[in-house]
Formats: sequence, structure tokens, C-alpha cells
Amino acid sequence: MQPIVAKQAVVRGFLIALIAIFTVSFATEPGWAEPSRGGPRQAPTGAQAGPAVAHTVVPHIQVVSESWYPYSYEEDGLIKGRATDVVRLVLDRAGLDYNIQVLPWSRAMRMVQERENLLIYAMIKTPEREKLFQFVGQVIETDPVYFFGRKGMAGAPLRSLEDAKKYRVATSQSSAMIAYLQDHKFPHLQSLFDIQLGFKQLKYGRIDLLLTTASNVEAHGRSGDIEPGTVVPYLWAFDAEPNMVFSSQTSTEIVARTRKAYESLVKEGQLPVFGTKPSCGTMAGRNRAEGNCLTQYNEDEGGHR
Repeated sequence: MQPIVAKQAVVRGFLIALIAIFTVSFATEPGWAEPSRGGPRQAPTGAQAGPAVAHTVVPHIQVVSESWYPYSYEEDGLIKGRATDVVRLVLDRAGLDYNIQVLPWSRAMRMVQERENLLIYAMIKTPEREKLFQFVGQVIETDPVYFFGRKGMAGAPLRSLEDAKKYRVATSQSSAMIAYLQDHKFPHLQSLFDIQLGFKQLKYGRIDLLLTTASNVEAHGRSGDIEPGTVVPYLWAFDAEPNMVFSSQTSTEIVARTRKAYESLVKEGQLPVFGTKPSCGTMAGRNRAEGNCLTQYNEDEGGHR
């Protein structure tokens, strides 16, 4: 009897091992989750649904701007300003990783021409630049650009660009303003590394006119670079539309993602529709430039728009 009992024990052991192997194999079958208590087996989800799908790697975005109070400037180690706030809001909505630097404008312009995944603000939109870069949207109000000069300048008022061409004119290098003067063939033109130098040259009579924005004059008036009432606008040149702009090397997917974020913020009312009301509150022209900046200046103090 003992051989028979031994054989039965071996058979039982074999069957138990076979059942265990089958149970483990079924429980670990790929593509299925453990059944939930009190309910049917759940459909596969996440990594259990099949082969892993590669996720798109979102690149780090380098953001550059110039020191342009109150729109972009550095204070206490932080990059601040009204335009900076808009850029942060848009990039955060787009879910992009980024850092911001304040640099000289000429250097920032070189970078946006050479590098991918780079965004610059606040770049003034021109037809030529639209061919070279990928524009996202305007980040501050439309800012009028004028030929500014010292109050009481000989030969005023100026009624046309031809009148302005008789004078020594300076503006920022690598800017929309310098391109404007070059396009209109101004003969006595100076290119400035820093617009602050232009105000000093204007003060000491080394130039006659400075082509810049109304907000620039107001900012330098607040900083003390300009004595109140000494600098006035003589002739309107054009209205600047400062934008946030990607380099041409940046992928169209990143640009489209950022534009979508910008548009959604406008639709929700978290961003204004810039460009509908130009900023005219320059110290030099206050009380003379109101509404949509169409008011003409008094001929003894300034020129015409």
C-alpha cells in the first residue's frame, strides 16, 4: 500500500504545483488590471494599455528683453515691468519652462537672429521684421514715436520729414527707429548703444533731434535724465506696436502653443486688446497729446503728428 500512497502524494503535489503556475500566469497577464472589489475587471489604463508612447519634450525657452522702464527692468534681482507681466502670464498659460534676462537691445537682437527657442520682447512690429521672426502678440499699448528736441529749438516747427532731415538726428541702434531713419535716407544720423546717451547729447547740443517713444521720454524724465519741460516732441514719426516674438529657428509647434495661450487670455479678459488706445502720457507732451494722440501741438512748443 505504501507505494500507492506515495504515488498519490506525488500526483497531488504535481496538480497543486500546476494550479499555482496557472493562477500566477493568469494574474500577471499583460494588459489587465487587478479586478476591483465588488465589480468587473477593469479595462487596461496607462502603461498597461500597451507599448509606451514617447512624450514630446518641451524645450526650455530663453527670454530676453532690454531695460525699458516701466515695461521691462531689473529691480532687487528680479525682472519686472508691465510687459514682463504679460510675457510671464502667456508663457505660464502655455506651460513652458523659461527664464528671463535683461540685456542691451543690440545683444538681444543678435541672439534672436541666431538661436532657437528664444523669445524677445518688446520688439516693435515692422513689415520687414515680420518676415524674419515669429510674432505672438502685443505686450503693451501702442506707443507713438516722435522726433524730440530741446524746447525752443531754432527752426521749429517741423511739418514734414524733409524738415527733420536738416537736423542731426540720433536713435537706438538695432531698433525699428534706426531702420525708419535709414529707410527715409536721413543724412545726419547717429546710432546709439544706449538711448540715455541720446538725452545727454540732446542736453549738451551734440544732436538736434532724438527719435524715440513717448514712454521713453516719460521714463527718463522720472529718472532725472531730463529736466522737466526741457524736451518736447516736434514731429510724429509712427506708432510703435511692441510685441513678444520668437526667433525663426523656434519650432512652429511652440509658437502655435504660445499664440493659443495668448488668444485664450485675451478671450477670457485677462489680457487687454492692445493697440486700441495709444499711450500718450509723456511729460513733454502732457496736456497736448490726448485721446488717440491726434491732437496737434502748439507751434511754439512742438510740431505736428
